[in-house]
Amino acid sequence: MKIYEIMLLVPLLHSGFVHAQENWWDKSKETARDIWNQSRQVAGSAINFFDTEEQNEQFSKIWDELRPKLDKVSALEEERKDLPESSLIRRDKQSNQEDINEILDEAIDILGISNARQIRQEIDSLEKQIQQARERITGYHQEQVSAPIKSNWKATVDDYAKKVDGEKQLIEKYQQEIEQKKQRFLTELNQLGLQVSREQLDLLLTSVVGNDIIQNTIVYSNVRLVSQQLMELTTKTGEDLNISKRYYGMYTVLLKILLHMQNSFITEIDQVYLPRIAQIKNETVKLMANSRNLLDQEADDNRRKHLKANIEAQELTLKTADLYGQHLGEQRRKMIVARDKTQIDLRVAMNTYDTVKLSGELVNLLRSSAKSFDELLNIQAPDLLVFQNLQMKEEFSALTTKLRN
Repeated sequence: MKIYEIMLLVPLLHSGFVHAQENWWDKSKETARDIWNQSRQVAGSAINFFDTEEQNEQFSKIWDELRPKLDKVSALEEERKDLPESSLIRRDKQSNQEDINEILDEAIDILGISNARQIRQEIDSLEKQIQQARERITGYHQEQVSAPIKSNWKATVDDYAKKVDGEKQLIEKYQQEIEQKKQRFLTELNQLGLQVSREQLDLLLTSVVGNDIIQNTIVYSNVRLVSQQLMELTTKTGEDLNISKRYYGMYTVLLKILLHMQNSFITEIDQVYLPRIAQIKNETVKLMANSRNLLDQEADDNRRKHLKANIEAQELTLKTADLYGQHLGEQRRKMIVARDKTQIDLRVAMNTYDTVKLSGELVNLLRSSAKSFDELLNIQAPDLLVFQNLQMKEEFSALTTKLRN
């Protein structure tokens, strides 16, 4: 990860650096460990905002896995103050930020724990099984061409027909299961705070950024719960400002996690998906020009018919790619709005952390943070796309496959 290190010097510097790093790390963790142990004890009685035991257990899992990450980020940020901007032979701010970003990614994955994510994975699994069944049907049709009408030892035409029927029944069963899981998925998302219609859900499930939007929704919801837990803990500290500020410091790390996630979303659209859309359009334009050139030179009616069909398919790809680009641009714009809100909240939180004098002020600010997370959830809902026909909707799904590969 640290590409700037001079490899010949690493063996000479490593042991001394690690020893100093461990001393600093142990010192920085000593107080934090006490705070976390206390917070875990208090959390047992403070968690009282869940409807079911399952939700309580799920949050406890998130809390236990997340708190060491927040601890590490806080320690690394403390280390950052004394590091040079850049260095060839020692840690610098760049290597420090790389370590922080790695932990933030891990924290995002922890905050993505939810029933909704599990249901999404189940839907993905069923869709893959449908695709595998369709591939088997294709294989059976191919084998059927050379299969005998009757045979005592080889699969016959009727045998392959029965296999095809069996796969079709399996596909129908999987599709029914998907519909049931989609309804559960919609309910879970609405409970998390993302109010989407069934049509919007279908768009999320077919869009290349759909999984990211779903993950963001889950993370926002869980961050809101963690923030609420921190508020409960801060309230229980009474007037102990030092402990209250430590809890509030954890809240500022939560905002940094959100900011990292939002920036990653925007970067992926800018550097991966929009360039791929542009590439697909350029390739399609060239292919269409070639098709038109062949059509102009072709006299055979049958070949002209095929070329015209190709041109129509290419025109559909272009129209759908334009629509896809608009969709990605709109989600990018929404994420920029969300990121700007998070940046403002983070600046206020950092300023408050440095200047606050009373524990009660931190409680009030943590209480108001729930509104900010609700606003982030509302921003995320995708706008509906208007497909001209079923073919365009299918082409949209096909483009998603290209963008993911």
